[in-house]
Amino acid sequence: MSLISDQLIPWQKKFGRNNFPWQETKNPYLIWISEVMLQQTQVKTVLPYYRKFITTFPNVKSLALADDDDVMKLWSGLGYYARARNLHESAKIIHSKFQDKFPTKLIDLLSLPGIGRSTAGAICSLALNQKTPILDGNVKRVFTRLYGIKDWAGVISVEKKLWAMAEKNLPESKFGNYNQALMDLGATICVKKEPMCSKCPINNSCKSFLHKWTNIIPASKPKKEKLTEVSYFYIVQSKSKFLFIKKPKKGIWGGLWSFLESKEELDIKQWVLNNLEVSGFRLLQNGVMTSVFTHYKLKMYYQHIKVKDLKSKEDFPGGAWHDKNRIEEGAYPAPVKKILKKLMQDGTAL
Repeated sequence: MSLISDQLIPWQKKFGRNNFPWQETKNPYLIWISEVMLQQTQVKTVLPYYRKFITTFPNVKSLALADDDDVMKLWSGLGYYARARNLHESAKIIHSKFQDKFPTKLIDLLSLPGIGRSTAGAICSLALNQKTPILDGNVKRVFTRLYGIKDWAGVISVEKKLWAMAEKNLPESKFGNYNQALMDLGATICVKKEPMCSKCPINNSCKSFLHKWTNIIPASKPKKEKLTEVSYFYIVQSKSKFLFIKKPKKGIWGGLWSFLESKEELDIKQWVLNNLEVSGFRLLQNGVMTSVFTHYKLKMYYQHIKVKDLKSKEDFPGGAWHDKNRIEEGAYPAPVKKILKKLMQDGTAL
């Protein structure tokens, strides 16, 4: 029996997080959705997205057959959009290869896009009570402190060591309860700053607690100065409609709708004359906004252009004209919505 599971499982039952909607089911599909949404995202942020998502796509088949835009629309604002694209692609694979039956073998789950070892382990243990370890960010923090590991957990050699510890500590039963307890401990007690060690059920086994290392463990990722990239965005408006271009599936905001964009500043007047049949246009406003991503910052210089007497609102090649009143709930990046909201508040987008 694991040295810590006997203490963690009863603790979780009494003090853990037991009221989330994905804990009320053993459906592996629903648990999969929650696990992917919770990657690098806080529970309070995920909850409304999760409820909307599973209401719209209650099973694998409904997600597999969904339109890309409908999937991305429900993910808009949650960030890390590759997660949504991978979910959709995986659902298509389950639909065609597994006849809509969610895979129950670890090896099959690992073959799907966006499902790594920890996510697969969580699905197998939480939904199917299989003996599989997990190692998400919360669990890494628990084990680095428990064993007094002072190196950054992102180093491959350290991660291998942590996986070995995760396997070694698995109990002989109640695998889902145990893994849930580990995640809850990391999320509520063994937090990054000012952990509540006095409330921890395994503090008598924790090297960091006993040696007063909790302020230096876990080690922070070595800092790198974020590079700043620059892009130019052109907000072209005709009456109540705006011109949007669909982003490629790979890259920033993959699969979402965004403004006309260029890495080099365009002669926007000439672009309008070359590409749109209009009787005239005027430049209304210039601005700049910075968006921060995991590895870099994006400085967004934007220009708002209003065209007059657009001859045709047929879809522009690679894009489409969307009404401003439908943008808030659509598949658009959060910075795009933010810029449009500002323009409307300023009165220039009316």
